[in-house]
Formats: sequence, C-alpha cells, structure tokens
Amino acid sequence: MTPSEGTAHSQSHHISRRALALGAVTAGAAGVFGIPAAAATHAPASSAVGGSRPAAGEFHESTIFEAGDHGLAVFHVFGLAETTAGTILAFAEGRITAHDADPHHIVVKRSTDGGRTWGEMQYVRESDGVQSLINPTPLVDRDTGRIFLLFADCFKDPGNTGGSPDRSDVYLISSDDDGRTWSEPAELTSMFDGNPHGWTLHMPGPGHGLQLSDGRLVFQVWHRRAIAFPVPERRYGVSVIYSDDAGDTWAEGGSVPLDGAYPLNESRLIERPDGSLASFGRYASGGIHPRIVSISTDRGETWSDPVLDASARPVNAVDTGISRISGGVGSDEPSRLVFSRPDSPTRRNMTVSISYDEGMTWPHSRVLTEGPASYSDTIGLSDGRIGVLYGREHAPGITTSFSAKIVLATFDLAWLTSGADTGSARDQLPIAYEVEGLPVLDSFGGDVSTVDDPVASGGRRLEIASTDYGAFVEVEITVPRTADYEVRARFRHLANAGVVAVTVDGEPVGGPVDTSTVSVRSLKSETLGTLRLRRGRHAVRFTVVDKHVDSSGLRMSPDLITLTPAGRSRRQE
Repeated sequence: MTPSEGTAHSQSHHISRRALALGAVTAGAAGVFGIPAAAATHAPASSAVGGSRPAAGEFHESTIFEAGDHGLAVFHVFGLAETTAGTILAFAEGRITAHDADPHHIVVKRSTDGGRTWGEMQYVRESDGVQSLINPTPLVDRDTGRIFLLFADCFKDPGNTGGSPDRSDVYLISSDDDGRTWSEPAELTSMFDGNPHGWTLHMPGPGHGLQLSDGRLVFQVWHRRAIAFPVPERRYGVSVIYSDDAGDTWAEGGSVPLDGAYPLNESRLIERPDGSLASFGRYASGGIHPRIVSISTDRGETWSDPVLDASARPVNAVDTGISRISGGVGSDEPSRLVFSRPDSPTRRNMTVSISYDEGMTWPHSRVLTEGPASYSDTIGLSDGRIGVLYGREHAPGITTSFSAKIVLATFDLAWLTSGADTGSARDQLPIAYEVEGLPVLDSFGGDVSTVDDPVASGGRRLEIASTDYGAFVEVEITVPRTADYEVRARFRHLANAGVVAVTVDGEPVGGPVDTSTVSVRSLKSETLGTLRLRRGRHAVRFTVVDKHVDSSGLRMSPDLITLTPAGRSRRQE
C-alpha cells in the first residue's frame, strides 16, 4: 500500500453538539456466492414507509426540483440521504445563475412517504446574492440520528472571468430534528492549510458521506489548484476527513496519491466486507474514461495508487452515484452495490447497474431515461428499495451540462434485475471466483505467481510471466448448480501483456482479450459469452495467443471469474 500524501493529523476541529472476505466468494474449492458478508447501510431494520413493503417490480419516479422554481436558474450537484426516522432528504445547489462560481443557495426537500411526495423547498444555507455555496454532501450518523452536511463557499481569484472557482472555504452543519432545522456552520478549511500540493479549492463529496461499520464518520473531499493553471498542473486529487466521536471533532485522513494520469475529483466511498475502503471517482480532465479507483486498508489513513477500473463501460466525465444496499462487514446477506451514471459518451442515458462482487462486474442494468441526464446520487433505502436522485432533460436556454428536472427514482431489486434477483432466491445470484484462490490444474510456458494488489479482487491476483505463445494456466472452479451462465473474466492490464484466450473444459468462450496497456494502470472486466455448465468441477484455461502490436510482452494476469445465471436453472443434476 502506498502511503498517502499529507496524512498528518495535526489539527482537530470541534463541532458543537447543539451530533473480503469479499461479497463475491473467495472461491477455494466451491466458490459459492453468498457467504456472510454485511449489513449494508447501518439502516435500522424497519418496514417500508407507509406500513407495507412495495410490490416486486415496482418503480416510481417523482419530480423534486425544476429549473425556474423560486426564480432559480437551475438545480445541480445532488446529495441524497435517508434519516433514522425514514425521511428522505434531497439536497441540491439552488443556482441563482448557472455557472459553478456564480451565486448559489443550498436547498433541500423532505419526503416522509418514501419519496412519493415532497414538502416545500427549504434553504439550508441561503446565499447573500454573492456567496457561491456548493456541493451539499450529507451523512447520517445511524447511532445518534444526527445529520451532518458538508458544503463549500467558493471564490474566484482577481482576473478570473470564467465560470469556475479558484478557492473555497469548507463548512459543516448538523441537524438533530430530522433535517427540519440546521446548526450554525463550523469552518473546517484550516484542515487543508499547508497541504503539499498547493490545493486552494476544496470541494466536499459530492453525493453522500459514509459511516463505517465501527461507527467512524467519513467524508470524501476533492481538491485542485486555481483554474488559471493548465489542466495537467491543477493537481486534481481526493482526500478524506473523519470523526471518531460522533461528529464532535474532525481530523484529516489520507489522500489518494497524486498522478497526472489519474486526475481524480468527484467521488464516492464504499466499505467492503473485509473493512477496506474503496474510492470510485471521476476522471477530472474530461473525455470518456473509466472510474478511477483507490483502496484504503486502514480506515482512510492511507490509499493505494489510483487505477482506471473499466468494470463498467467508460462514460462521459460526470459525477456518478454508488452505494451498498446489502452485505458488508459482518453481514450474512449477499453483497450488492448499485451504480448510477449516464451510460453514454455524452450526458444521456441514465442507467443503474448492480454488482454482487464488490464492483468487479455489473451483470444487471436498467435505463431510467434514454434522454439527457446529468449528475446522480444513489442510496439503499431502509425498506429494501433503491433510491436514485438524478437530473434529467435539458433546461431550455442553458448549457446541456444542466438538467431541467431533478427527480427521485425508487425501485426494488426485482425491477432493477428484471426479476433475476428478488432478494430471496440466492441460487439465482452470480457466483464469483478469485483466480488466485483456485486450484491450479496445469500450467505451461511461464512462471505462475500470486501478486499483492489492493485494487484486485480480494487484494491479490494471479500473474503469469509467459515466455512464448501458447503459455497457459488452468484453474478449477466448482459450479454448485446446473444452469446456463454468462461468463465474465476480469484482468489486470499490464505493460508488455499479451492477448489471452479463455476456454472452459476446452470449449472457447468469447474472443481473445487484449490485456496490454502502454502506460496507465488499469483493470477491465470482459463479458465472454454464455455456456451451459453442469454442477461440479470445471477447468478454466487462460492462454496467451498473441501480443499487442505495440508490445513485445506475453504476460497475463487474470483476477476474477464471475458466472451469472442467464435464465432459470434446471433441476440440479
């Protein structure tokens, strides 16, 4: 693990109390998915709002904010939370005018009926007409019920005539009455003074913060230098702040190591079943890229080198939502993460996907809107549904970066997975196998080793230093039930890596996979195809069949095999 930069905790900030084992199985012999994993969101066990659980397959969407409401140009940058009382809070910047550094309010609406209807808009912090209040990021302490909201006040340097800010102050407020009223702000900006990167802009979240299984409260914050610097010199980066005393005091945690190839900004945090933290972030410099991922194994004190993770398709540079809805530290429920984003090279096609292997693969997806879409935040609700707060449609007369309507979509697992996952039939869930934990049946033409890699599934991966075409490694999986399976394989892409073919019991599945990379650190999950597999043991072989045109290497590093039932299983044979 690479130590983070600037991890000293020299300052503590007082707030008045007016406060893997992966979900995808580390497959030895059996590799069956669904071993104890963890109570997801610290949400209290409770029935659905209104007294009954929604019907399977239910979907509902309600409009919360619309461009022009209350004389405001647009609403942008969203945060979503559910309180311990079951109230849903939808936060946004209420932008008086549209640019990032223009005057903005911080606003919220509350729903006490599971997101079907909404109360009046409240000004959590009202701009004086000059203040640019930005990035409302909520965090609910499930132990005390207190709601925290981190936000920034942004400024432009003299001579900056553009729409982006250069500097910011960071503030924290809290509510002890279910989000109806809020405390006076406490400033936390000095926490970032003297940082080694020259950061002057500090931006909370966005989205929501995270409470760890041990009670620690954590916010992610992204940073950069002034906008006048060329993009490569702005030093985009992400760090965390945390509290171990229910929000009385806050300290600076670690930052993801800076690397110009991984300009990281808007991000989300996930706690994995083994207690490690994963940061999933936006590629800040624009373009079409995968998420940038970094891992902390010490509760946010230090972070691994960032990696491009193409488990989901690379998309437009935009803020995305990710959240755990089941599983986690100490839980016996299957691990489920949900991920919302515009699945498109442009800001269109808002899509939600679900993963059962800690974000390594995303086998089921549904589209919320095929039209224009922008930012989103996603959470698991205490009644078992999923909530996605997102922007849809274009606000007329302004840039297409902003949305005309901000809506909350709520739905259950059955709707999201088209009936494949109803929350009860675990034998229909994907089965994940960590390659380095499988029995090696045979190998040829290269040294086989296990490499520590914090971003790999389970923190390790298999690596084969091949010496010629035809080199292979063959591992054994044990399939618990006969079914048709969609087969996915996850690879660490390496410099001087080769093109790999995959077979199952000697039968090719999918085409050859190019696992090379020229310079960046990356992983990718490949959907190979569908096979019918009988219950019992099967041999999966990875063979180097070619080299990349720009490379002379033949290395390969398979990380994970995931089998997703493609239809209803036949009787086990």
